[in-house]
Formats: sequence, structure tokens, C-alpha cells
Amino acid sequence: MNPESRTARLLGPLARDRFRRAGMVASLAVVAVAGVVSPATPAARGVTDRATAASYGGDWCRPAHHHDHRAALPGEPADGRSGCRGPRGPRGPQGATGATGAPGPMGSAGTTGPTGPQGQRGATGETGSPGTPGAAGPTGPTGPQGQTGATGATGPCVGIDAAQESEEFEIRVALTGGRTYAGIRDQRTGETQNFLWTDLSSRPDYPAGGAAGLPCDVSVNAHNRSTTVKRIKFDVITTTGQIWEAACVAFTTTHPATLNCFDRTGRPKPWILVARQPTPDAVNGGV
Repeated sequence: MNPESRTARLLGPLARDRFRRAGMVASLAVVAVAGVVSPATPAARGVTDRATAASYGGDWCRPAHHHDHRAALPGEPADGRSGCRGPRGPRGPQGATGATGAPGPMGSAGTTGPTGPQGQRGATGETGSPGTPGAAGPTGPTGPQGQTGATGATGPCVGIDAAQESEEFEIRVALTGGRTYAGIRDQRTGETQNFLWTDLSSRPDYPAGGAAGLPCDVSVNAHNRSTTVKRIKFDVITTTGQIWEAACVAFTTTHPATLNCFDRTGRPKPWILVARQPTPDAVNGGV
């Protein structure tokens, strides 16, 4: 008989029950210290079963050689044997993984939430500084020639002419600023040789526009005569093509010589439109 069974039989029923529980706790403590962790539940159950078998087993698993006066515990055989188990069999293989279950039904889409309020417009940013001017582009091709413009107004005409038919004086006629001037300069020795001018534009019938047109060029005609009265003729041609003439007399009896453009009554001699004006295709004619 082993010492455990002997010790248990020497104790009373209450002491024997405490002895068995202490043995079970000690067995579980040994298993925890030894690190039997995986799988946790079967290992703990195996240790508990062996501890229980050790507590209730021992000599109880064999037929008793002496009569045990204790009452049989519930589940124990009446012949004094305790409920012994055989050794644990090997662990069976792991079962196959079950088939994946069908996916559950998709939930219906939720309703669209209301549109949030529109944010306030931000303030306008500051105007940026002007960029640097770009490089000048290439010169484009010359455009087509434009149409000829309308003829502008006739500008002011100018002209001058001169004559000298005598050793005593010389004559000039000048057109400037729309006015006609007659000039005489004494050429005699000892005389002051300055031009003396007479404005012929103030004489009656001077062409000053309209059908007559404006003077645009001038000429002078002087004739040397032995007499002291020397006639001078001044002509202008106007912008309308008309020719007008004025007559004066050069006096050499004065010092210096002068022009007299008045008639015998002292009135200025008028401008006269010369008889017959030039006309196209005229031959010894005119209008």
C-alpha cells in the first residue's frame, strides 16, 4: 500500500476530503508553473482529471484487500473501487474549415442629406502690379496702297518778276500773302538805290476770289521810251486761269525815280480783265 493511501485511511472522512482537495490544488499549481498553456482548456482539464484520479485512485482502482468501513461516495462502485479512468488518448486531427457563409443582403442606400448653405463670397484681392512690357514684335507687311484723297484747298501763291529797260531804273513785281506789290529802284549815280514799293492790291477790281479766283503768279512788262513818261504794265494770273492787268507810269524827273499808278484825276487806276482770255485749242483767238 502506497503512503498516500495509507495516510488517507488513517484520517477521518472530513480530513480525507481536505487531503484530496489539497492534492488537486497542488497539481494545478505544478501545471501552471511548468507553462502548459496551449491549448489551455484541454490541458487544465487533463491535469484536473489526473489529479482527481490520483486523489480518488491509487489503491482504490484495484480490488480492496481489506474492508473499508467508509460509506461509498456517489458514483463509486460498491466494491470499494473509485471511479478510475484509463490513459488519455491522442488528440484527434483538427476538423476541416467550414464553408464560407453567403454574404448577407446589402442594405438600402440612405437618403441624400440636404444641401448645406452657400458660403459667403470672399473679398476681391488687390490688383497686381503691371507686368513688364513685352518685346516689340516684328514689323508687319506693307499694306495695300490707299485710294487717292480729295484735292485739298489751294494754298497761297507766291511769285516775282523783274524788268530793266532803262539805265535809270529797274522794276520788280512780287506776289505774296495774296497781295501784289510793284517796286522801282533808281539806278542813277548819286541816287539812293533802294526799292520803293506800291501795293496794287488796294486798287479797284483786284481779283480776290469767286469767279475771278485769286492771284497765283505775276509778271511785269516795261518799255524804254525816250520821253520822261515810261509806261509799266503788271499782270497776274488767278487760280481760275483769268489774266488781269494794271498799268503804272515810271517818273524819272523825281529823285529817286517813282511809280505813279493814278489817272489824271488822281484816282487809282483799276485792274482790267484783259480782252480775250486763253482757251483750249485757240489759234490767234481766245474768249
